[in-house]
Amino acid sequence: MIKPEDVEFHTPLNNDFRWCETNPFLFNIPEHRISGVLYVVTRPVLGVCMSDITVQDRFSQVWEEQIYIDNQQHLPCPKSLLQYELPNGLAVRVIEPLKHYHACYEGIDDTRVELEFKALMDPFDMNDPGQDPSAANRLGHGWSHAFGGHFEITGRVTGAAILRGKPYKIDCIDTLDRSWGPRQERDNANVIWLHGSFGERLTVHALVAFDPVKSAAFGPLISGYVLEDGRVYGMTAIEGRTERHGLYPMSTVLQATDTRGKTFKLTAAAMNCSPWAPYPSVLYVQALMRWNHEGAIGYGVQQDVVSRAYATRHRDAIRNL
Repeated sequence: MIKPEDVEFHTPLNNDFRWCETNPFLFNIPEHRISGVLYVVTRPVLGVCMSDITVQDRFSQVWEEQIYIDNQQHLPCPKSLLQYELPNGLAVRVIEPLKHYHACYEGIDDTRVELEFKALMDPFDMNDPGQDPSAANRLGHGWSHAFGGHFEITGRVTGAAILRGKPYKIDCIDTLDRSWGPRQERDNANVIWLHGSFGERLTVHALVAFDPVKSAAFGPLISGYVLEDGRVYGMTAIEGRTERHGLYPMSTVLQATDTRGKTFKLTAAAMNCSPWAPYPSVLYVQALMRWNHEGAIGYGVQQDVVSRAYATRHRDAIRNL
């Protein structure tokens, strides 16, 4: 079970230099094909952090062609995750742990983003068998041990952005997560982190394994949940596939079943897509997806995560996808 104190650092006594704790805030503005993330990856033992501000608005195989990028790899690590300000212009404040957050970024080139996140659910603990039926099979190692602690929260995100001088209103449903554990920087396992949100009524969220050079199909399920009408149900099974251009997801179809035995069938098409590298050893191929469930339209990101070791190992096969 996730507790309010899990918002704060969990730095281990053994001072493992690989120890990592993350703090991302996502948003999307689908009417403008925009999605963005304010992301912090901390290395508290080393006393440093990375902060990445990426806002996407198009399809591109080049990260720098997106509307705004500010990736800084060697910033001083915050003393606390409850409230902090970084030299890159990002300030985060936890108003109520696990329920209410405020994040503001003052950038360059007439760019500013201000977000308010209010949770629609209690945090979903992927390592708690009482919440996640898959937890007992991989307790404490959801992604190469980096998810020894990990939770997700879906909520309403409101605020405003000025992107290179142009103003936008933000009002969407999106999901933040938080993880802590020893995160290596070589040869991490492949995972897909995705969710489709249909207003406050329904969100389907999943973390699954995949091996794109072997199959367009994905799985097995690592973790997931369905948030429906204010109640959360752990996911018990998922199957699906993603059609890709190289590593870039173009469309996805999935079928997910939760603890009630209720099945959800979703399809999605990418609205934007590009590579993203919040830390250099791992390539996230990230797309804002337009989801369809029984005629209802929703939105949410799909992040296809591969290590650069995997990508180079299979470079010829990937070229032919």
